[in-house]
Amino acid sequence: MRCLTYLEHLIEYPYSGVSKPAAIIVEPVQGEGGVVVPPPGFLKRLERLARENNVLLIADEIQSGMGRTGTWFACEHEGVTPDIITVAKSLGGLGLPLAAIIYRRDLEPWTPGGHIGTFRGNVVAMAAGAAAIEFAEKTNLIEHVKRLGEEALKYLKDFAGESKTVGDVRGKGLMIGIELVEDKDSKKPATEMAKKVQLRCFKKGVLVWKAGAYSNVVRLLPPLVITKDLLDKGLSILTETIKEVESSR
Repeated sequence: MRCLTYLEHLIEYPYSGVSKPAAIIVEPVQGEGGVVVPPPGFLKRLERLARENNVLLIADEIQSGMGRTGTWFACEHEGVTPDIITVAKSLGGLGLPLAAIIYRRDLEPWTPGGHIGTFRGNVVAMAAGAAAIEFAEKTNLIEHVKRLGEEALKYLKDFAGESKTVGDVRGKGLMIGIELVEDKDSKKPATEMAKKVQLRCFKKGVLVWKAGAYSNVVRLLPPLVITKDLLDKGLSILTETIKEVESSR
């Protein structure tokens, strides 16, 4: 929240030395930053700051959008409606290249034919994207993601209480980060440990990714259609692997 207070100062204080920006860009849940979930009220206050100063609010939902966090868009968790939303990746359904910009109608910048290009609006990718959205709606996929995410977070937070090196567990839906530290007093990032956990999990058939400024956050981004049994198996392998690496230090 101190970051937000500083931003308010930069935009609203007449002598901050900073011109009013054209827009504020925010990840409702940070991805590469280490699955950082903002505290309650952060996004709402940011939205108010943008509105009061006539600044566009842009939500980067490329990683957090399309159901990943248990709502279609992560900004919905706080009832925030950005002026512009960027989406991609899971928008393409089966991994086909597809991205889009969603914006308020009054911001329409295009004239007829103005958005043409060799690879824009690829018909196959757009058909796949439409099918993915229809599938999610018909199968109530978002509720499935929300339920599994809540169960996974509880499981991992319970494990964190037993672990010597899990400094934090955070996330929403099936976008989860496990921050590894050398010890819970110093909170020193355990970068090498995260590498070992990732490699050992890979050898056991579980793919996890690393994130965060110090690459010490084990990031979980399973397919949204994953079954509970498969997710439980993956979490079990992951926690057992963390224990193994802990004991081998």
